[in-house]
Amino acid sequence: MAFRTIVGSLAGALFVASLVVAAACSSNEASPGGKSDPLSDGALPESCKELAAPTECASPATTYAEVKPILEGRCISCHSGMPGGPWSLRDYEHVVDWSDTIRGEILGCSMPPLDAGVPITKEERLTILKWIRCGTPQ
Repeated sequence: MAFRTIVGSLAGALFVASLVVAAACSSNEASPGGKSDPLSDGALPESCKELAAPTECASPATTYAEVKPILEGRCISCHSGMPGGPWSLRDYEHVVDWSDTIRGEILGCSMPPLDAGVPITKEERLTILKWIRCGTPQ
């Protein structure tokens, strides 16, 4: 009986944690206090000013080993794969599957959202974009 109680408590705690993560990571809607999305107000993060996608693959090509620490530091807090959260960016295969979307979000400056508390530098944005331009080499 005690085991069933512990398992039930853990499941409940995981459910609550996933709701908290989902709420914290949903960013492009107006907040309860009435604030709107900063991007819709015309504000751009400094890392987006004069940001352009690379048109050629540089030599040597950017690899996943260079992109992974950026994703871990800037994206995994929301994109962890927890139930109720956004799609996972925990491993190479997931990131590659979402690379077109990631490219659009990075160029459109909607990820990471300004209110997420994990600012990304222009250099980090460019590293991800170069990696995608080169065909996502591992």
